[in-house]
Amino acid sequence: MLKESQYNHFIKKFTSFVEKLIVTIMILLMSLILVFATVELIISLYNDFFKSGVIISLNSLMDVFGGFLLILIGIELLETIKIYLNNNVVHVEVVILVAIIALARKIVILKIEEISLDVMAGIGILILSLSVAYFFIKKSGIITLSIGKSDVLKMNPEDINKQ
Repeated sequence: MLKESQYNHFIKKFTSFVEKLIVTIMILLMSLILVFATVELIISLYNDFFKSGVIISLNSLMDVFGGFLLILIGIELLETIKIYLNNNVVHVEVVILVAIIALARKIVILKIEEISLDVMAGIGILILSLSVAYFFIKKSGIITLSIGKSDVLKMNPEDINKQ
């Protein structure tokens, strides 16, 4: 029979293994999705520019910009997942930036004349909220949030670039 401390140690090791396995699978899937999305964007650009024989229309241009931003969001998410796998920390700054990029993507692909005033006000509030959050994160120096621990880690921006 296992002692309680051995049992707790086993459970911690097992859950850590499962967590790393799941995060590794997520990295592989995200990488695969990003490759497919990039290929799809290349094919779309080729069809829009070369096959149609027409200079790209405004609607096509918005779709292309949306595609670029979507791939950028995926790259940032992949980076966040990789950092989590290596350090078991979530970079709060990166998460806020991903949200800002996702909102920017939504704004780029929106047709302004088709949205209501309350939706526009909501988007404005979201932009303001994310900007304020980003400002306070940068000002406070809180860059990462440790998962599974009660403390918040402070890191210098130079330390982030080393990771």
